[in-house]
Amino acid sequence: MCGIFGIGYHDAKRVPPAEQLRESARRLLHRGPDATGVFASAGVGLAHTRLSFLDVDARSNQPLWDAGGRYCLVFNGEIYNFAELRRELEAGGVAFRTTGDTEVLLHSLIHHPAEKILPRLQGMFAFAFYDSLEGTWLLARDRFGMKPVYIFEDDQKFMFGSEIKALRPWWEPDLDSFSIASYLLGFGGPTKGFTFYRGVRSLAPGGMVRWRPGRPSETTSFFAMPDFWDPARIDELRGISPTAAVDRLEGLLLQSVRSHMFADVPVGAFCSGGVDSSLIMAMASKSHANLAIFHANVKGRWSEHHAAAALSRHLKLDLKTVDVEEHDFIDRIPDVMSHYEHPFTYHPNCAPLMMVSQLARDCGVKGLLSGEGSDECFLGYPWLARKRAMDTYLAAGRNLRTLVHRIPMVGRLLWPYDGNTPETVRGLFNRREIEADRDLARRVARDVGENRVSDRDLWTVDYLGHHLRALLHRNDSMGMAASIEARFPFLDHEVVGMAVNLPVRLKLRFSPTVLEKAHPFVRDKWIVRKVADRYIPRALSQRIKIGFWTTIFERAGVAPDYFDHSFVRDLFQLSTEDMRAILADADQGLAMRLLHLDVWGETCVRGRPLEETRRRLQQHVTVRPE
Repeated sequence: MCGIFGIGYHDAKRVPPAEQLRESARRLLHRGPDATGVFASAGVGLAHTRLSFLDVDARSNQPLWDAGGRYCLVFNGEIYNFAELRRELEAGGVAFRTTGDTEVLLHSLIHHPAEKILPRLQGMFAFAFYDSLEGTWLLARDRFGMKPVYIFEDDQKFMFGSEIKALRPWWEPDLDSFSIASYLLGFGGPTKGFTFYRGVRSLAPGGMVRWRPGRPSETTSFFAMPDFWDPARIDELRGISPTAAVDRLEGLLLQSVRSHMFADVPVGAFCSGGVDSSLIMAMASKSHANLAIFHANVKGRWSEHHAAAALSRHLKLDLKTVDVEEHDFIDRIPDVMSHYEHPFTYHPNCAPLMMVSQLARDCGVKGLLSGEGSDECFLGYPWLARKRAMDTYLAAGRNLRTLVHRIPMVGRLLWPYDGNTPETVRGLFNRREIEADRDLARRVARDVGENRVSDRDLWTVDYLGHHLRALLHRNDSMGMAASIEARFPFLDHEVVGMAVNLPVRLKLRFSPTVLEKAHPFVRDKWIVRKVADRYIPRALSQRIKIGFWTTIFERAGVAPDYFDHSFVRDLFQLSTEDMRAILADADQGLAMRLLHLDVWGETCVRGRPLEETRRRLQQHVTVRPE
């Protein structure tokens, strides 16, 4: 929705330069092209770029102050239950000057302790709340991490921004070697806590930070993903009939779609061709005539345009399409990198998402509904459907390994190294981001009660961790690059609450008619597909997952002389000969990670012009045919 930036000095008399504040705002202009606001005073500076959705009048521009001039808010996001919160505040005597959600959030924070009000907020948000009398700050981020906020502090200042580039006028980057090492070992990249820059941290979803001059910040949490587990709800859903479960999910999704469509400006939908976005579109079209829908046609064998076109015909909606060619995946790496802000080999399909967002912007739409979150909530990934059978095989393998290890000579020949060492080292470098999430989930699962949460029940909470955070970063950064806000009805609080507590048998269900090679006789995302059967043809509701699929990074080759004068060679202080030897030994995955690391360094660290980097890629990267 917007871009936020703020800085506070420990020296309360120091005034931040207005020109630097305007430069931070300029770097966030793509996030909020409708209005820019800057405030500077002794000890504090704020900047905000606005993408207007509710109460588009200038009276809702930010930074937004209360009538008394004591409290101030810079806010990025949407609060979908703001009308309910507003009614409660009005009943308590609060008078409002606007009709949007920003002022509701401001007064909610003024009149309620953060620990009480933050868990009640339904929506996506990253904000900073400033008390000018006390000189204190409160920052918070939504429970899923839909909206980002990055923080840097040292002995002189505390500052934050929606993107790291907004911090650059105030700070000289210092690279985090551990994050780089973890990435080169195959980690997709940090999504909370640490970043690729030393000293810059990403506030974790469900986190809040308090800061005041003269003291270091204090970080706490108002929500963690395992908090969704509810013993009473688990017991109830265990006894519910499949039909009743489908009815309940349908009702929750309809309510969520209605709240996510609420805006004073046009909101459309992503039309990927998959069941999740198709269901969301079908529900939205019931109450919104002429819903604008947009599709990225990744041309080639993985194209889903036929499914998207079939859905548009079924719903009688006009499908707007952008064609994505193979060269777009390479040519647009610098553009994607400048917004993603760290290497993105984990999500090679960023380019189509950016391109379809640009198409929506050019058609006058500001927000797009997305099916993101369904696969995590309801286990829609094909490897999870076959994981149950694999568990038996793996258990047998572990028993065999234990047995053979009792014969020392044979054990050393077959397993000369500890098979967990590379993963453990990678976890060490990324500060156990994934492992720590899993440890917390298992501790909470034990407290929920004996036999209530099985290993398979952990899967949804697991996928709502790092995996979802990375997807949401992709959606936010690629959408906001085109001034488009993505909205996620499947990540409504009540929908996710049901999903987390729902038995796995209603997500992954035995079906003798399922003959998919990836998971025969198991229907993935069963409950979602049963809801979808009520809205769209079965040919669409039962489609396999593809999702902007591309093998481009598996088929790309990099000429060795690309790295002769490169960020990566300089970073590791290698000679040209040593760099070429590394490339000769590297497998395809490492070669692509080195390429992405180099483009990140040239684009985000050194600030090389995007066109210059693009030309280097075009000259040195080739893609072999499928």
